[in-house]
Amino acid sequence: MNDESLTKMSESMIKVGTSETTRTQKILYSSSSIGSSSSILHNESSKIEETRFNQWLAGLIDGNGSFGITEGKYTNCEITVSIDDEKMLRQIQNKFGGSVKKRSGVNTLRYRLHNTSGMLKLVHAVNGEIRTSKRIIQFHQICNLLDIEVITPKKLAIDNSWFMGFFDADGTINYNLYNDTFQLIISVRNKYMHDIQDFVHIFGGSIQFYKGSNGYFKWVITNEETHMKWYDYSKINPSRSFKGRRNFLIKEFYVLYNAKAYLLKDDKDFSLMYKAWLEFDKKWKAGVVSDEKQ
Repeated sequence: MNDESLTKMSESMIKVGTSETTRTQKILYSSSSIGSSSSILHNESSKIEETRFNQWLAGLIDGNGSFGITEGKYTNCEITVSIDDEKMLRQIQNKFGGSVKKRSGVNTLRYRLHNTSGMLKLVHAVNGEIRTSKRIIQFHQICNLLDIEVITPKKLAIDNSWFMGFFDADGTINYNLYNDTFQLIISVRNKYMHDIQDFVHIFGGSIQFYKGSNGYFKWVITNEETHMKWYDYSKINPSRSFKGRRNFLIKEFYVLYNAKAYLLKDDKDFSLMYKAWLEFDKKWKAGVVSDEKQ
């Protein structure tokens, strides 16, 4: 081959090489961008989930927990719940350490955290979310000992998981028969009225006073509109307690309730509807929820 042929071949190879290199670089850059975006989204999702868990934990502590100091220098946190909620306490234990033990003579469990590293981690996690009258005083006391500045809680909004934590601590959800019809009731109780006032502001309902147990207040919602608002909230901020499984059955309750399925026992034309009600009632009492509804 002469010099002219070699030159033309070289130029052709350079052009092809340049095109392939550019295409390869674009593919690599595109793949890198997708990977980077996926990583960012994952990190953001993890951050949101952690925030929700911390808000939920603060609500649980506000309702059924306490902060304390022993021997004037050791801080601790305790949470007492029904024996059915061992799984819930194990989730907290897995994050912060501590112990879970059955209380003698009663069907309750107590979570206790007292090591310094675990307490520091927990305090930072719930700082800015502790709200109730008794608990905020205890929190200030332990933060003072640990030399941690207390963050003032922001006004509660409907996207805050604190409400569900407080429900898991001191809430109930059940239906009862009144005058041949069923009524679903969701409630949360507390010693002080102002500590549960935000439930009314966000979800509606009312607060009632009860004379038993030296007096206490209870937030109550009893109609479909407020119940569905709570149901929608619970899908984004799920309960971690055993009783909270019933939150996922609220919508199914109203489908059958509005069809008056519970009254069709002796109606042969609607035998399957009544059977559906019996199956629902069984799930409700067992606290079993299908994966589909979850």
